[in-house]
Amino acid sequence: MPTLYIVATPIGNLEDISMRALRILGEVDFILCEDTRVTKKLLLHYKVKTPTISYHQHSNEKKHDYILGLFKDGKDLALVSDAGTPGISDPGGKLVQAVIKRFNVEASQATPVQIESVPGPSAVTAALSISGIPTDKFLFLGFPPHKKGRQKFIKGIASSIYPVVVYESKHRIIKFLEELQDLNKEIIKRNQAIDDSVETRQGASKDVKKLLEKKRTLVTSIVICRELSKMHETVYRGELSKLIEQIKLNKDDQKGEFVVIIGK
Repeated sequence: MPTLYIVATPIGNLEDISMRALRILGEVDFILCEDTRVTKKLLLHYKVKTPTISYHQHSNEKKHDYILGLFKDGKDLALVSDAGTPGISDPGGKLVQAVIKRFNVEASQATPVQIESVPGPSAVTAALSISGIPTDKFLFLGFPPHKKGRQKFIKGIASSIYPVVVYESKHRIIKFLEELQDLNKEIIKRNQAIDDSVETRQGASKDVKKLLEKKRTLVTSIVICRELSKMHETVYRGELSKLIEQIKLNKDDQKGEFVVIIGK
């Protein structure tokens, strides 16, 4: 039975791959890659000779049809991203949806195509595990929008009752942190306005309660993880203003990929 394997690969250190993942990558007919050049570094390191096929966010319907046709031919495929677990803030989920829809994949073993997870590294869980922030519940929001909807996204972080995890690139990490700083200024003004309004309504307990419920907590507990599992892995903790200053002062601290955890 043809199978689509969703295979997690290292987020940095090439040793962080499971024996099962290596076996699957060596046994399938093709490996679907977000970037074939990135994946081939991993394959060369472990002497895996399976042919690769490019599959990314810009892949068109023709590429989708070609991949789905491989399953009809009885081929086994592995899907990998550049780093971590496919389908988490990358286009892998679209392919899984397409396979489910085209082949009517259900829970039974009689479906024409199987979809299996080969779990492993994920930047989200790696960052949370060393954050020191309570993580029995958390909200993962992926990458912030570049432009449209960005401010709404930022304000949504303050509204969450759970710790929030986001990804951010080296090109926008300073901007993102400064936006959180600006958000704090708005929250202070908003909370002060609510306090002032409460003072004028001391007799109306119901109104006062509703007003107080609208107050927001400042963004104060921040953990920033950079280049997780790589040679220059760095974890920043502390006051938001100090973190911004620290990262601004050193250009090297602005390189790589970032996971930001906003605690509550």
